[in-house]
Amino acid sequence: MQAVYSRPFLPRLAVFAAVLLAEVLAIRLAFQFRETFSCAATTLPGLCAWMKTLPLRTVFSGLALAAAVALKPSLWGARGARPAAAAGLRPKPALLHLGGLVLLFAPLWQLSFADLEARFALLAPVFLLGAFCAAAGALLWLMPLRAWRQGLSGSGLVLPLTLAAFFALPDIVDASGAVWGDNQLLTRLTFAAVDQVLSLFHTTVTSLPEERIFALNGFAVQVGDACSGIEGFALIALFMGGYALLCRGSLRLRPYWLVLFPLAVLLSWAFNVLRISVLIWIGAYVSPALAVEGFHSYAGWLVFSLLALAILISAHNMPLFQKPAADSAPSLAPSLAADPLFARIVPFILFMISGTLTPLFWEVPSEGYPLRAALMLLGLGLFWPALKTFSWRAGPLDWLAGAAVAALWLWTAPESGGSTAAAPDPVWIICRLLGTVLLVPVIEELFFRAYVLERIAGGPGAPAWRAWAGLAASSLLFAALHGRWLAGGGAGIVFGLLYLRSRRPGGAVQAHILANALIAAAALAAMDFDLL
Repeated sequence: MQAVYSRPFLPRLAVFAAVLLAEVLAIRLAFQFRETFSCAATTLPGLCAWMKTLPLRTVFSGLALAAAVALKPSLWGARGARPAAAAGLRPKPALLHLGGLVLLFAPLWQLSFADLEARFALLAPVFLLGAFCAAAGALLWLMPLRAWRQGLSGSGLVLPLTLAAFFALPDIVDASGAVWGDNQLLTRLTFAAVDQVLSLFHTTVTSLPEERIFALNGFAVQVGDACSGIEGFALIALFMGGYALLCRGSLRLRPYWLVLFPLAVLLSWAFNVLRISVLIWIGAYVSPALAVEGFHSYAGWLVFSLLALAILISAHNMPLFQKPAADSAPSLAPSLAADPLFARIVPFILFMISGTLTPLFWEVPSEGYPLRAALMLLGLGLFWPALKTFSWRAGPLDWLAGAAVAALWLWTAPESGGSTAAAPDPVWIICRLLGTVLLVPVIEELFFRAYVLERIAGGPGAPAWRAWAGLAASSLLFAALHGRWLAGGGAGIVFGLLYLRSRRPGGAVQAHILANALIAAAALAAMDFDLL
């Protein structure tokens, strides 16, 4: 039996999250606008420092809990707690929560920070008791104890371990500082590896290990903390975690995490070392501007995108990572090219990869658009078997909406400065129009609407608020990609509403194609391709 949510519970969950943020902000402000409080001046500095992180820990774990309860009811397991049982005012938990807040704030109202430092050993139990009462009251107000026991026991270790990880996130960050921080293990290891790679090419490079500086042919770079590779590790962990959550029904999670994840992390670090080495070589022998402004900015995202694509292909096609079919009859999963899920995602990944490639090879990235068009065409061509199964039908309302989006885009377009550059090459114009009018609309609608919006909105029985949340999230992401928040957000909302009418991509895709065709016609007439 799956968890069941009543309508009164979801507003209660929203109140829980809002009050949590407001109370943590109030505690933060209580310390911010008074004299400095120093844990080093207390008799228990370690405990004091840990307690100062409690508001942040509460935000992390509280919002993780709210998201898990709202977005993933199946985490409550087969026995399924029923949050509907939490309806009602429940005054006793609310009073317990308020009592905890009184214990937390009373010393702050009565004593100066100097007195708090002097009496911290005596007041620490009061603060801890107040924090416990406030947290317990809030959780029991959200759901009764019986529902918590059923839900947590039914979810196995997934939800408790997730909440514990979010609560311990500040400790994890502090511990990671010993690995990747200033002149620490991972940073030093990365520096040494880059030195070895450069030496393989018999390059005479000046290295200063203490300052982590390389100098070659008049070009010098410093390997900062962010260059250690830790950002790549975090991106890989987030990507693989999200993929595991979406495809956990077909994945063998143990080899996925014990084999594929360490391999992906190792490759991420190795590619990072290679990226830094190539950056130094480009800056020394090709162009410092290209190295700093192009390669440095985009190579990391290019490597991550390629690695993410390799993870998708490996996890989907290798038997080691796939569960066998449930029935005894031979039943193979669809090939990658025929998989509708990957048809929504992979062309968009290739589209983003193309955007990171052009700044690496062209000082004016827009000149490399034919390469972008080729990669987009490749992405859609690879998934033609899956694309043939989608419904591409549309109607007059879709076309009218597309025309309205084009009008909004042109009306809000910034004034052109009047370029004095020569007219673009005809081949470039053809590739630009092909990509803008035909390829980009299909790729973006499959990802933003048929994937992001569809995933958040849920199936036919999902509550209506999830559809609105999916519409908002997909529209914001769409606007962020296009860099024009008003026009991009408005277009995302229109295309999203068209998709929600039928839950098929055809209407949104045709509206997007028509909008881009009208905008492209205006750009071609004015020879102003900045409109696109």
